[in-house]
Amino acid sequence: MVKTILVPVDFSKCSTGVVHHAGELAKPLGARVVLLHVSELPPLGSEVMTQGHRLLADATARLQEMAERVRVHGVVAEVEARLGPIAPTIVAAARECSADLLVMGTHSRRGLARLVLGSVAEAVSHESAVPVLLIRREARPECGRESCEWCPHEGRSPLEMQVAAESEG
Repeated sequence: MVKTILVPVDFSKCSTGVVHHAGELAKPLGARVVLLHVSELPPLGSEVMTQGHRLLADATARLQEMAERVRVHGVVAEVEARLGPIAPTIVAAARECSADLLVMGTHSRRGLARLVLGSVAEAVSHESAVPVLLIRREARPECGRESCEWCPHEGRSPLEMQVAAESEG
């Protein structure tokens, strides 16, 4: 029986569709949805804790907006923002919230991009102790590409991009 669905969100435009699918799945099951965003901190610097707090606050606010889209359909939705390496943190969160299912998007990278950039979805599906439902992200007209392979922000929020730029000098 599925009581808790964990939905890792990277704030790409396609994440909204993944959250929608998870909500549609949760409603007839009476399951709760936990929306999770994981931010990786840039290399350690003097302002790492301040940056971490900023990232968590920003992610939490954005997750709350996404959760409202699920709640209006009568689904219980919770949010959680964490710092850490993305795939291992998702797997740990699934364990800690007693998730029965993970629902996540896949960027559908192919060839060299997949080899070089890796796949969070693939890493999570290999490490997770619970089933993982992968939602292939659709090609969006505004992307002009067949996949999210070259998403301009690579699934990072504007604040995450700003923090990364600040840490690089």
